[in-house]
Amino acid sequence: MGKVDTGMKCTAEEVSVAEETVQTVDHLQKVKDFHNADATRYRAERYRSDTCEGLAYVTRRQMVLSLADIEPGRVLDVGCGPGILTRDLIHNGHVVYSADLSMEMLRRARETAGGEGASVPHFVVSDASKICFSGNRMDMVLSIGLMCYVKDHGGVLSEIRRVLKPGGVSVIQINNIRWPVLYRTLIPLYRRLKAVTAGKNYDGLDFSFNFSSSKEFLGDIARSGLEVLRVEHYDFRIPFVDILLPRLSVALGKLMFKNRSRRICRLFAHGLLIKVKK
Repeated sequence: MGKVDTGMKCTAEEVSVAEETVQTVDHLQKVKDFHNADATRYRAERYRSDTCEGLAYVTRRQMVLSLADIEPGRVLDVGCGPGILTRDLIHNGHVVYSADLSMEMLRRARETAGGEGASVPHFVVSDASKICFSGNRMDMVLSIGLMCYVKDHGGVLSEIRRVLKPGGVSVIQINNIRWPVLYRTLIPLYRRLKAVTAGKNYDGLDFSFNFSSSKEFLGDIARSGLEVLRVEHYDFRIPFVDILLPRLSVALGKLMFKNRSRRICRLFAHGLLIKVKK
């Protein structure tokens, strides 16, 4: 049987859009699968002060809560994971909305959140590029540990701006990357070395991370119409030394964190927390 000519032809642009849509759906599914599998071990493996990586998570949590110094209101934690921040936000008087792509992460967050009556947090499954809340609703939006998984930073920043009330603030975490090409080259070597020496499990990371430069991300913020109020540095470690000499690296990390306002220390910061305002 010959081919049937339906009279419908796709332009190159339409084909490109369709392919991009399929790739995005596939990417989101892989990210979701990874975090579903990671949910049971996330808190125990990351939040510990005897490794540089663990110290980064512990200090990041402290700094986020310090930057989230607004009057009690509606707070959206987008990409909330297992709800590391939820209890503290409730304790500070906020009405908390926790959103994540992973249902398993939300289950863990619900188990540990606590809260009673009006203080019970709300949990929703949501893609960060299409946040399922109406505009001008939130007093604060938190985006911690999310941006490296997102293909389009500008789209997510626009969504954050959309759901914020006028004058609302957001605290956003990104990797402090200066040279993206070098970073992408070294990451596989770093992971292999860490897997061999420390038994770190990187199963499920078969998707692309968004390792854009911090300078480029600050440009995305400006283009989204958000105003930068403050930038904080954290996660201080010398590349590969944290694997080869872990105790020394933890000691140096703590020392640099205490002196993080100094330029020499900021050079070794692997993470940034950016506070912005609508």
